[in-house]
Amino acid sequence: MSDVITNGPARRATKDEHAAAKSDHTDYVTAAEAMKILNVRQQTLYAYVSRGLIRSIGQAGHKGRLYWRDDLRRLESRSLARHGHGAVAASAMNFGEPIIPTSVTEITPDGPRYRGRLATDLARARLPFEAVAQLLWTGMLNDTNVELEWPKRKPWHELNTLIEASWRMQPGNLLDVFSIVTLHLGMQPSQRRGRTATAEPADLDMASAGIDIIQMLVGCCGLMSPRSHFKSMETGQSVAQGILSSLAVESTEINRESMEALLILLADHELSPATVAARVSASTGCTLHRCVVSGIAASTGSLTGQLYDRVEEFFDSASTMQALMRRANTLLERGVAVPGFGHPIYPRGDPRARYMLDLARRRSDNSRQMNAIYQFVDQIAKEHGLLPRQELGTVVLTRAIGLPRRTSGAISALARVAGWLAHVQEQRMYGSVLRPRAQFIGSSASKGK
Repeated sequence: MSDVITNGPARRATKDEHAAAKSDHTDYVTAAEAMKILNVRQQTLYAYVSRGLIRSIGQAGHKGRLYWRDDLRRLESRSLARHGHGAVAASAMNFGEPIIPTSVTEITPDGPRYRGRLATDLARARLPFEAVAQLLWTGMLNDTNVELEWPKRKPWHELNTLIEASWRMQPGNLLDVFSIVTLHLGMQPSQRRGRTATAEPADLDMASAGIDIIQMLVGCCGLMSPRSHFKSMETGQSVAQGILSSLAVESTEINRESMEALLILLADHELSPATVAARVSASTGCTLHRCVVSGIAASTGSLTGQLYDRVEEFFDSASTMQALMRRANTLLERGVAVPGFGHPIYPRGDPRARYMLDLARRRSDNSRQMNAIYQFVDQIAKEHGLLPRQELGTVVLTRAIGLPRRTSGAISALARVAGWLAHVQEQRMYGSVLRPRAQFIGSSASKGK
């Protein structure tokens, strides 16, 4: 079901809409449907909600509550998991129990910890993104407030031509350009990248390869600027400053702090779908650049990277808190989730989103529409108990900075390259292929055939 929203005031759903809300394509279900899915009594359902295992929301003008379908499916899988190892594995593949050991990032109620360091603390310390990337790659943190400047490399003529041609074919699709550029970087001779020739230069020096990739993706952000062209990072620029420059946004102190915070908070998040894709590729022996492209590709999905765009579209549909609430209530009446709310890992709210919103709120240059968004976030939490996730926080903070529309997903993928490199390096140390088994549920061929 698409998130098409009318501009009219909130109204009672029609019979057809109530019927649609009962289909398997809705995000929320009624209490009766929830009890049927789990095969439990009402008291047990309420107990699951009180323990934070199932998220629920109130309905405007209705006494009953609605329950998040994905949480019900996860809980159902965990219940089935008690009956055998196969079911345990199936449960683990959907926000279930941890199945892959890692020392890169730990998920905690306070948000992700990178090598034991809380991401929000790293952002609050106003460290440069480069220092956090180094922490993810090496386990060592340069917290001496000494700026880490990466060596700068400019693109060669063929790469510039490729970038321009790719953008002409698909203007506005920055993540696809990211993939093309990353693959091209991995195909180039080491001398062109400014290193001594070796058999696998990029993979032997993972940090240098990662720096190359990140800097080229920063330059590609310039395609989303009014100038619409690649802009190389300059000597003395940090990654955060390079992004602001590429997007033609003033590099004020608050803008730099906000961009650094975004990059740090988005640098890794344990086994997100994109990170799993990168690790699977690494386990099969793919080159570093192909592993990164696997992560970028998984970041373009309608259920992952495109969530940023749906949040943008939702905010663009109204300019006041009241209008945003009307649209949210219309969606909820149809059993459709309001984009950007409710992270299954953080039932009490995504700490990354909370930090991003706090950073945006304390700006002195907030517009009337930005203030309306802040009021809306507060109001929907009060009325429905819905708490923002990082995608919403990222969109809000990029708007506060003044970045062009539809750049949030690209900023997220660019930052996550740092985490992907750390996971690729770790996965390679295990020396085995990630290959889960499937549980066949189709009908077998008859014996007579």
